[in-house]
Amino acid sequence: SGTPSPSAFALLPPFPPSRPATAVCLAFGFHPDKLRVKWLRDWQPITSGFVSSPSVKEDNVTFSTSSRLTVPAREWGSGAVYTCQVSHEPTHTIIVKNITSGGKLGNSLYTWQERHSQFPFKCPLVRALLIHCVKIYFLPPAQRQVLMDSSVTLTCVVVNAPLHANVTWTQGNTHLQSGYGKTSATEPQKVISKLSISVLDWNSGKEYFCVASHDDIPTPIREKTFKKTAVEHVKQPSVYLLLPSAEELSAQKSVTLTCLVKDFAPKEIFVQWTENDQVIDGSNYKNTDVMADSADRIYSMYSMLSISAGDWDRGNSYSGVVGHETFPMKTMTRSVNKSSGKPSFVNISLVLMDTVNAYQ
Repeated sequence: SGTPSPSAFALLPPFPPSRPATAVCLAFGFHPDKLRVKWLRDWQPITSGFVSSPSVKEDNVTFSTSSRLTVPAREWGSGAVYTCQVSHEPTHTIIVKNITSGGKLGNSLYTWQERHSQFPFKCPLVRALLIHCVKIYFLPPAQRQVLMDSSVTLTCVVVNAPLHANVTWTQGNTHLQSGYGKTSATEPQKVISKLSISVLDWNSGKEYFCVASHDDIPTPIREKTFKKTAVEHVKQPSVYLLLPSAEELSAQKSVTLTCLVKDFAPKEIFVQWTENDQVIDGSNYKNTDVMADSADRIYSMYSMLSISAGDWDRGNSYSGVVGHETFPMKTMTRSVNKSSGKPSFVNISLVLMDTVNAYQ
C-alpha cells in the first residue's frame, strides 16, 4: 500500500537580522534511517557553517533529524536564497525547502521529483525556519472570564517556533507549568500555550512570565512581564438599546437591534445577546472595536444583532448583556421586544426594561 506524501512549509523572518541567524531544517517521520541533508546558497552547495544532528528514533518505526546553518547578518541582508535539500533514497523523495531574506519570495517552495514509495518505507516531513525570528506575544484573558468566572486563561503565542518547543510559565520565582506548546490549527508557524489562573490572582496585578526553549534556540526566549494593567480612571457605561427602523420593519425581511455602550472606562468590556434568555452565538452579531475619546479618557462601542422579521413579529424577547467592572453586579441587561414601543424613523435611544443583574 502507498504511504503519505511529504509536506513542507516556510517560516519567514519579518526583517533582516542585525546579528547572525540560525537557519534550521527539521526532517521527521521517515523510515528507514537513510536521509541526507544538504544546504545551498543561491543554488550553490554550502560546504561549511552547518551542523547536522544524528537521527533519533521517534517511535517503533520512524526517525527524525535536524541540521543547523549559521548565516552571518551581512549575508542574510544581501537577499540570498538559502535552501535545505533533503534526500531520502529509500522512498525516492527529494524535498527542497527555501528560506529567503528581504521578502523577495512570499511562499515556500517544495518539489517532488519522485513519489512512488512503498510500504514499509515512510517519506520524511520537512520544516525550515530561522531561529533568530522566534518571537513571543501574549493574549489577555477574555473580559467575560474576568467578570463572570472564577478563573481566567492567559495565552502565550510563540511565532516561528521549532518543532517540540518547550513553553514554561512562571510567576515571580515560582514555576507554574511546563510542556510542549500546541501547534495552531490555522497557523502552523505558531505554537500556543495556555495557563489557567484565578481571577483573584489576575486582578491583584501579579506578574507572569512565558519562556520558550528548545535545543535549536541558543538562549531561551523570556517574554516581558504579563499582568493586568493598573486602572487610573473609571466610569460606568451608559447602555441603550436601539429599536429597528420603520424602513426595516416595512421591508419584512430582517431587522437590526443595536446595543450602544457609551462613555466608559477602563476600556475592557464585553457585550453579548440573548433571545428569550438563551445566549445567542457570537457569529450572529457584530461587535465594533472599542473607540477612544482621547480628550476625556473614556470609550464607546456598539453591537448589532440581525434577526428575521418573523422572529421579531412573534414577540421574541431580545437582550443586550453588557459586562464592565464598574457595574455593582458586573453586568447590565437591556431588553426589548415588539410590544416595547413604536420605532421611529431614526434609531433614537430607548431605555427599556432596565435591569442590573448578575447574568448567568
